[in-house]
Amino acid sequence: MNTWTPVFIAATLVAQAQAPASKADAALEKRLRRDVTFLASPELKGRGNGYPELDRAARRIEGELRALGLKTQIQRFPFIAKVVRERQEATLLQGAVSRPLVWGKDLEALGLSGDASFRGRSLAFLGYGVQVPGGYDDLAGIELKDRVVVISRSVPDLDAFAHLPRGERGLLARLKKLETAKVAGVIVLEENGLRPLQREEGPVKVEIPVLGMTSDALGGACGDLAARFKSIKETGKPASQDFAAAPSVALNLELKLRREEAQVPNVVAVIPGRDPKLRKEYIALGAHMDHLGMGERHSMGGAEARGQVHPGADDNASGTAMVVELARALKQARPKRSILLLHFGGEEEGLLGSQYWVQHPTLPIESVKFMLNFDMVGRLDLKAPKLMMGGLGAPKAAVEAAQKFVPKDFAVSADVGASVGGSDHMSFSQAKIPTFFFFTGIHGEYHRPTDTADRINFPGMVKLVAFGKAVALDLANADTLPAFDPETAKLPSRGDGGPMRVAFGTIPDYADNPKGFRINGVSKGGTAEAIGLQVGDILTHFGDKPVKNVYDFMGALGAFKPGDKVLIQWLRGDQPMKAEATLKGRP
Repeated sequence: MNTWTPVFIAATLVAQAQAPASKADAALEKRLRRDVTFLASPELKGRGNGYPELDRAARRIEGELRALGLKTQIQRFPFIAKVVRERQEATLLQGAVSRPLVWGKDLEALGLSGDASFRGRSLAFLGYGVQVPGGYDDLAGIELKDRVVVISRSVPDLDAFAHLPRGERGLLARLKKLETAKVAGVIVLEENGLRPLQREEGPVKVEIPVLGMTSDALGGACGDLAARFKSIKETGKPASQDFAAAPSVALNLELKLRREEAQVPNVVAVIPGRDPKLRKEYIALGAHMDHLGMGERHSMGGAEARGQVHPGADDNASGTAMVVELARALKQARPKRSILLLHFGGEEEGLLGSQYWVQHPTLPIESVKFMLNFDMVGRLDLKAPKLMMGGLGAPKAAVEAAQKFVPKDFAVSADVGASVGGSDHMSFSQAKIPTFFFFTGIHGEYHRPTDTADRINFPGMVKLVAFGKAVALDLANADTLPAFDPETAKLPSRGDGGPMRVAFGTIPDYADNPKGFRINGVSKGGTAEAIGLQVGDILTHFGDKPVKNVYDFMGALGAFKPGDKVLIQWLRGDQPMKAEATLKGRP
């Protein structure tokens, strides 16, 4: 799962997960256990995109669907699996001094970098490389053409940037603006050390070379960088300088990158509907089958987790196995409308597989009338079991109507608000197709090597298969279907277009808790870890603001800025605890 949706139902089991109630349920649980265990096995190496093991998973899924008598196909889409340097040389020239730069130590190319071959291109410091309408401007008065410009990777939350549109804060947007200005290249200052050469989010490449360097590696080539950034933060004014009066500072660069492309699979299958008129309409069921491989990207386990298998049992071997079982159940039920079964690759790299299918559908996109997505459905909590069912682009009435299909041992409450769930249903909602999203919650093993099959609640998955089947059949057999609702498809954002300023470092529990906001984990190196918060702690106050749920927490967090000190109060069991936290900005 990639990580949010705006409308959700929180369903709480009243009873503990029990042994299967029938032989059919026992057989279903056995198949779920078999499939999740296979997909999350060490031999599948985390099903990383571009890994041959993801193809092995796809072939297994396709084989199971074919065994049900379904027509299947593998749809493939291109993915840059690896970026390598074929030629590299860089020298920094400061007056009469020539200093060779060491690749992998002093500098590294970004994965989206273009190739380059030039000598003696002068440097220009551009601070953050932003231009705020009617105010702050890092680029003002500086000749950019044919120069190598130096900018910080991240843009801090400063009053001077309050009206900078969200889209212009990102590194890619700033690079594209500099590319348009015909700079020779860009040096990105990395605050937390060099990043390895790998595929970047966004486009395959830009046309200019983009290099990562640390302030120490750059040395005094742009003066005292720490002092320059300090000045910007204190005065709210640019500290850019074109060095016209300074000793000549320039860069020689030779760089050629090779991108190794993989063809990543989507698995597609169809259950034909029985009604002659309605069978041309489809209810789609989807789940992503990829995960993080060996933790090269997106791991939450820190540096020590890189190189370890990230099994992805819950994320998303659980949803993958569930859709196969739903195919089995729905084929037997013979619904009026056809069922489209989609297992996606590329979700962890930005919903790539689902976006590709929407852009290159294997059947007319207008024939898909509703989409159900299953992502992380294997961890119904034994002590406080819960299901969240989001409705992105679905009318609120449709979300509420699904309550009548909840099994007898579920209790359901409806709610409206921002919830976790950045997954493949978003691609369909953007195509104006209403969606439901099934999700059992974030936990401490999310995107870590510890997301293993032995932690999955398989009896709970059996119950969710029954619920998912009922919801899918209701849609597939309905006389009329819920229409796309653009209001519920809106993703919330701050009015000024700016990002949340502070990162606290908690993994939230989105279920209601009468005592406060329960956390499912803490991120390494975050503020929450620094003050001693642990899994299961319940936040009750953030400063002087009481916290009863995730929305109170986000509202309280948004009132602060990096560097603020705030008193945090929480419960550990029944024991009250508190600590003063110094808040950190988002990286």
